[in-house]
Amino acid sequence: MKFQPEISYSDMLSIVFANRNQAYGAYELRRQYPQAIGRAMAYGFTLIFLFFSIPYLSSKFVDRTVEVTSTPIYEPGPPPDIDPDNPPPPPPPPAPTPLPPTRSTMQYVPPVVVRDAEAEDPDVPTVEDLVDTKADVGKKTEKGNDEAPPGIIDNPIELDYVEPPKAPVEDRVYEMFDIHKPPGFPGGEAELLKYLADNIKYPPLARENNIQGMVALSFVVDKGGRVREVHVLKDIGGGCGKEALRVVENMPKWIPGEANGHPVKVRFTLPVRFRLE
Repeated sequence: MKFQPEISYSDMLSIVFANRNQAYGAYELRRQYPQAIGRAMAYGFTLIFLFFSIPYLSSKFVDRTVEVTSTPIYEPGPPPDIDPDNPPPPPPPPAPTPLPPTRSTMQYVPPVVVRDAEAEDPDVPTVEDLVDTKADVGKKTEKGNDEAPPGIIDNPIELDYVEPPKAPVEDRVYEMFDIHKPPGFPGGEAELLKYLADNIKYPPLARENNIQGMVALSFVVDKGGRVREVHVLKDIGGGCGKEALRVVENMPKWIPGEANGHPVKVRFTLPVRFRLE
């Protein structure tokens, strides 16, 4: 085994810079590098030690106790006794709110047509006076401040709901196709047929002559549901038209028809069939 001698850092620098200019800065920097590293590490460890030791030392030698002072609480005593013979004076009334200045008003009297002997001649302003003046038109003539803003006269506290007027309905007889809701027999069409079957009596003359067919009648259902103006439009003879007319005139009240939400008169056409079994 061969012996290899150890080469120090300074010997290595001497070998590296043997044939070079050692006055150059690189040689000095490398030669002083170990000392610079040692000083830097010493400074670093010192700063780290001081960073962690200062708070500990300050907690040991600095008094951090805080003095807490209590604020006294005021406790009111019992109220003073009130002498019933000498009660305390009442509080002063609130100062009245001054009313805003009002404008001047001039009375307006509407014209009334009367006889010359009954006519009076009051001293009332004319239309020209009302147009030329700055005063407001009111119920009576009063002097005020014409430069004041106009006020609201007779201002209601609560406004009532005004229902919009409904469309007027003409008092005429409507046809079935002119209305929104047609008239109806109480109980519907089935009750109408039952009423006719229970009340119509087959005329003897028509039965003897075997008269059968359809009788058409026209009548008006008024606003109250009553049957009015009954007419026979088509008759088959033998007394069938008269019998159907009698039964229809004695009908109970119908449910009236409506147009625009109002009950109206409606003309109704009713066919009545006569048939022998």
